[in-house]
Amino acid sequence: MVVAATALALTGCGEPGVLAPTDSAEPSTSASSEPTQQPGASETPDDSPAPSGSAQPTTPPVAGDLACADVFTAAQLYDFNPNFAPTTDAGDLPGVIADIADAGGTVCAYQHVTGSDRLVIGVLQGMGNFSAPEFETVGGEGVATSTNGSAVVSAASIYFAELRDAQPVLDEVAGNLD
Repeated sequence: MVVAATALALTGCGEPGVLAPTDSAEPSTSASSEPTQQPGASETPDDSPAPSGSAQPTTPPVAGDLACADVFTAAQLYDFNPNFAPTTDAGDLPGVIADIADAGGTVCAYQHVTGSDRLVIGVLQGMGNFSAPEFETVGGEGVATSTNGSAVVSAASIYFAELRDAQPVLDEVAGNLD
């Protein structure tokens, strides 16, 4: 009985055409198969020049002339640790990296955005008689060094307990110098 009453109510009490479309000129909210013109961008060309790509923000090296973005790219830094960002404050330069800065090399520093952890990278091209140990610990930071042709690459971080921990960073920097 309830079902029959509901069905009757939904059919408009039996009046034919209650739910049928009308010929009224009033706007309808129903879907139409006719395409309509939507407001959009102006068809007239603009004489102003197209915006050019903006330069990526760069952080200058702590020492030296190489751009830090060329020494260790943003993607490489993200792969090392996504919570690191370039900084111009390197603090005390550990071991070989201080020697690289003193010899005229480039030093780039990266700081953990929420902590004091850091990554410091030094590059000395045209190393001459420069020598350094492959690995040393200075002030709680592991400092790893390798040579690449006539360049010395060094990386320091608390994340480096031995040379092999730093090897991926050293290899990436060396690859960027080629």
